[in-house]
Amino acid sequence: MRKTIVCLANSYKHGGRCIAGIDIDSGKWIRLHGNSPDGALCACEYALDDGTEPRLLDLIEVVLHYAIPSDSHPEDWQIVPTPWHLVERPATAALMQKITCTTDKVPTILRGYRDRISTEEVRAKPLLSSLACICPDDLYWWIREDHGKPKPRALFQRHHVTYNFSVTDPHWLNQLKPLPEGIYPHANFANAGTETWLTISLSEAFHGFHYKLVAGVIVRMK
Repeated sequence: MRKTIVCLANSYKHGGRCIAGIDIDSGKWIRLHGNSPDGALCACEYALDDGTEPRLLDLIEVVLHYAIPSDSHPEDWQIVPTPWHLVERPATAALMQKITCTTDKVPTILRGYRDRISTEEVRAKPLLSSLACICPDDLYWWIREDHGKPKPRALFQRHHVTYNFSVTDPHWLNQLKPLPEGIYPHANFANAGTETWLTISLSEAFHGFHYKLVAGVIVRMK
């Protein structure tokens, strides 16, 4: 089965990547599941036919085998191991406007205000979605040390609620990597006339919790 998706998440996952996007025909999320036990995609699986890797806002065509939904990841699809085709880079502004108008409507992010959901809660009430694309207010980047390593987090408001999520977008982590500990306004990284969207993804279970992660930082012209 061939699907064309707009890539909205390209995130680190256990040494590989987690890549997800919106199917342009159905408007539904698709998370691409690799052949490793945890579903992380290796470089040979997510390589595009032009030799690059998917970038946020790329329009890509992928070949899918079958759906493999779970309680925590209802959008997962098993990929067929064939190169993905780059259709357009980036997707048109009109298509992105259509997508962003339909993705940022829920009152809270992935069922609540905390940065995690317990595995018990997910088992008791399976999720309808483990991905969300939202437009934050008052966005800051917090770089703090955790077990001797810098761990960047996104601090932002949405509907007057403050959120604090870990960042796993490789491109954005590279931008933050040279900075010392501290809190930095997003205006330091985004030009005037742009808007920023965050793709939030729920992690696999880890020590009894599924964590909410910033799996894509999308800066685009208004």
